[in-house]
Amino acid sequence: MNYTTISDKITPLQLEFAARCISDAQSIAIITHQNPDGDALGSSLAMRHFLLSLGKTNVTNIVPTSFPDFLAWLPGVDSVIQYEQNPDAATSALRNADLVICTDLAEPTRVAALSPILTERFNRYAASRDSRDSVSSANSALLILDHHLSKVCNEYPEQIAYPDSASASELVFRLAYQLTQTQNVREDRGFVGVLSEDFATCIYTGMMTDTGNFSYNSCHPEMYNIVAILLTTGINKDAIYDRVFNAWSAERMQLVGYCLYHKMKLFPEYHTALITLNRREMYRFNAKSGDMEGIVNMPLQIKDIYYSIFMREDKIPPHQIPDANGAKVKAKISFRSQGDRPVNILAREVFRGGGHMNASGGEFFGNVDDAAKKFIEVMPQYMQKQ
Repeated sequence: MNYTTISDKITPLQLEFAARCISDAQSIAIITHQNPDGDALGSSLAMRHFLLSLGKTNVTNIVPTSFPDFLAWLPGVDSVIQYEQNPDAATSALRNADLVICTDLAEPTRVAALSPILTERFNRYAASRDSRDSVSSANSALLILDHHLSKVCNEYPEQIAYPDSASASELVFRLAYQLTQTQNVREDRGFVGVLSEDFATCIYTGMMTDTGNFSYNSCHPEMYNIVAILLTTGINKDAIYDRVFNAWSAERMQLVGYCLYHKMKLFPEYHTALITLNRREMYRFNAKSGDMEGIVNMPLQIKDIYYSIFMREDKIPPHQIPDANGAKVKAKISFRSQGDRPVNILAREVFRGGGHMNASGGEFFGNVDDAAKKFIEVMPQYMQKQ
């Protein structure tokens, strides 16, 4: 296979920094964001498989909250420590690791109850990064692979942060590819030694899910060169799609029908759709983690609807109570749009969030009805009338 069709996107500075971090570490903790989706879990597990192929044995995967059932088959998922199920083990692994690797994550506030510990790591890293001994300083080593706009993009050029990439999984692939090509990692086997079926499965799952099965943010030709390389391992992309997108429960399908028929409001003047779900409604359909995945995209199939917003009610975790101003619940919000119509500005300026131009997230302390009122109030400022 000719691998020269993959460009060297990751810079020499980033490669050298990542190589030193990995080489110096005896224990490594990999963490991704709360409510992990396919890219979050796929990128973190792919990083695990890569590190194991390099001979690293003390590697721990951590997720702050549970992941959806339709991702529970991914290779290596049995090794993941869920904080909600085993807080002591997750806390110890994150606090004591020589190196912490964040995938699909560049903000320490996005790991729920683990935020204080990860914030400490970020602060130690920031304090030590200018010293010659920054990588080997005790409990300060930090490696980030993320594709969201954040201060990391501007402040830490050695970190792998590319908002123009469609997924964190793509960045993990590129790191593995470029390290084995330019840093002589496992020189005896090169990239072929890294490119296992398990690694490829996790990378493909992340790339597929964060592009809606390559239906958005997926026009760069090299994305398909990467997919072609992944297919050489023998993965069955059709089977992966089936396990992720065709594994819903009957209750989830009924929930979708309820959302579209009873809960969707259209604002034709602003080409916008809004769906809200409160906790009582989710309980009615026995909604589980991941059951709301993808609902926000569905209104975009309606002619002349260019913006879609989905709000669901959730309890406020203990670490956010001081910021909640007495609110008992919060609304978790997903924003989607088509074309050159941004939603990340609205998410950032009004709903404590951010993300990509066409796919962002946010939150609102209060119930979904109040969150919806707030959105309708600001909609004329952010939605383009056409």
